[in-house]
Amino acid sequence: MKIGIIGSGKFGLVLARIATENNNEVLIHSRRANEVESINTKNQSLSGFSFGKLAISATQDINELDECDALLVTVASKDFKESINKFNYRTYKGKFVSCVKGFEKNSGKLMTEVLVDEFNIDSNNVFVLSGPNLSKELSDQELTGTVIAGEDKIFIDALCNALKTDYFLPFSSNDRYGVELGGAMKNIYAILSGYFHKKGVGENTIGLLLTKCLSEMSMFGKARGADPATFLGLAGVGDFFSTALSSDSRNYKFGEFLAEGIDPEKALDQVGDTVEGYGTSLIVQKNAKDLNVDLKLLNYLISIYEEPKTLSDDKKIFHSLGIERDINFKFK
Repeated sequence: MKIGIIGSGKFGLVLARIATENNNEVLIHSRRANEVESINTKNQSLSGFSFGKLAISATQDINELDECDALLVTVASKDFKESINKFNYRTYKGKFVSCVKGFEKNSGKLMTEVLVDEFNIDSNNVFVLSGPNLSKELSDQELTGTVIAGEDKIFIDALCNALKTDYFLPFSSNDRYGVELGGAMKNIYAILSGYFHKKGVGENTIGLLLTKCLSEMSMFGKARGADPATFLGLAGVGDFFSTALSSDSRNYKFGEFLAEGIDPEKALDQVGDTVEGYGTSLIVQKNAKDLNVDLKLLNYLISIYEEPKTLSDDKKIFHSLGIERDINFKFK
């Protein structure tokens, strides 16, 4: 398979190496001329990520990827539309695979929704790849799984086989919305996890928090048309737990700074990198209100942005006036 990688960030580079290891022809697009030169002449990125003896190429011209069977888009959500706009998407005959975990800021749409609704790309040619895929661990070849979701099962199976290695195990799904929502929303609730961990609560409280966070993800997903069961799979609980329990996660670190009483803007500066969960939380809260879905934990997180809270305040969010059902994954 001929695979194009749009974006030369950590995850894009890791996917490029995985695809090349499996004897696929891989071409990476980067906007930076010096990055392209480094990959083509030294077989490594400017950050030092090495492809060893693997044969790989990079280009600054995004339209050189138009002969690829699949385009794996790995740029930040804020750069997604700009990247697609520069590409000859109207004449492209291959498949788009979004690896982006977030929402488009202005429209509040998922990346695959942007492709279908705003670029008029046939939904049969739009897919999502998501799962517990921390770039650093993948770079170290730590075993993990991922999910590729969309309508065309033949293509999904082909791409799964093209990317399958001893340490990277792709699984298939037909629930594109659920898989993509899981990848986007886990960043929100990873902030809360970092926040509560920094506050020094016990493991029992963390167990309660993560379970109820996952329930909210499922509730919102169902309201958006996803299958609630998807959130019990790799793209839901798998990705969420790996991020929410990782002190290396940018969203987790952001939550830790919030727990110290630091305001969001300064906390973002201290993280020093993109915190997808922050912008996503604002988008999802608005969308949830429009859908009349009550996301209690998300609303509390937004209130933390507005002013610091005490641990006593924090614990009150788990209380309700009545007795709630334990399992809230509404499948019907």
